[in-house]
Amino acid sequence: MGIIKLPKKSINYFKDNLDNIFSSGNLAESEWNQKLQLYVKNLTGAKHSLATNSNGSGIVSLISLYRYYFGRKSVMIQSNTMYGVKTMIGAAGCQHYGFIDCQLNTLMPSIDDVQKSIGILNKKEKDELIILLSHIGGIVNPDIDAIAKLCKEENIILLEDCAHSFGATLNDKHSGLFGDAGVYSFYATKAIPCGEGGLVVTNQDNLGEMINSFSIYDRFKQQLEIGNNIRISEVQALLAYSVVKEWRSIIENKQEIANKYIEACNSSNICFISQNQDGQNGNYYKFILYSLSKTISESYPEIKTKTSAVYDYSIGKNNSVADFHLCLPIWYGQELKITEQVLNEISNS
Repeated sequence: MGIIKLPKKSINYFKDNLDNIFSSGNLAESEWNQKLQLYVKNLTGAKHSLATNSNGSGIVSLISLYRYYFGRKSVMIQSNTMYGVKTMIGAAGCQHYGFIDCQLNTLMPSIDDVQKSIGILNKKEKDELIILLSHIGGIVNPDIDAIAKLCKEENIILLEDCAHSFGATLNDKHSGLFGDAGVYSFYATKAIPCGEGGLVVTNQDNLGEMINSFSIYDRFKQQLEIGNNIRISEVQALLAYSVVKEWRSIIENKQEIANKYIEACNSSNICFISQNQDGQNGNYYKFILYSLSKTISESYPEIKTKTSAVYDYSIGKNNSVADFHLCLPIWYGQELKITEQVLNEISNS
């Protein structure tokens, strides 16, 4: 339907600084990694940040550290998330410990869903548990404060998969900083697309030091028993920095498209997930419509111009989320004819 577009400022900045990498000879572990990490650290207010080669490598590394050093052997995830999130659990040497149901009006678990899932567990099971929650579609889970409080009370580790939510805030607090740690994604299709890459953020001093050491095999301090190379190259770090520093203009561009969709949906009485109310400030990674009564295809057969759902499958038992929502196209620099086509289809629904 379209191609991934980047701001011209990002492209020009990348080109202007690329030769400096080659002339310096510093192809890894140098200034652009540091600049990217510092920028995100200052933006989010995180105490610690680490650029990684992907969102997945960051998550697997965090789970590995919690398993090896803190006895966290099991991980619970939500039913509406990417299948790859489940595979990360085994890759980190842990066992999958079940699914948490999700609500249709957010595509994410509520505090009640989390309470229901952990309510059947005994103290030992909770003491060994990690809950890995995914923020979906560009907003922060509306119940994340309550969920984080519950996890702390029950001695459960809470990790945030922030692949969809870079730049998104709830009550001015960035995703990734509600639980023990979070990991962003800069993959080519994400809200802030940089080709590849991810970034870990945490306010836990001990964990921040451990994940940084882990990423370089702890070859200097030589205190950890586990470690790996999850770093990002200087070229990729420069590209990520070039795009990330323009995050606000990317989101504002998509907000303009979203405003048109919002007006059209309100006129046609179509339910959508709002990204700018109740303390939410979303990045519009997706613009999501949902239907409460019939499947989404039955409710809005006239809407043909759409992108992939979030998600078109459920990895848990509950498949209603997959069947009852769709996503309208929304990306930086989207062609006007696509937006107008969508608006026409909405008005005919």
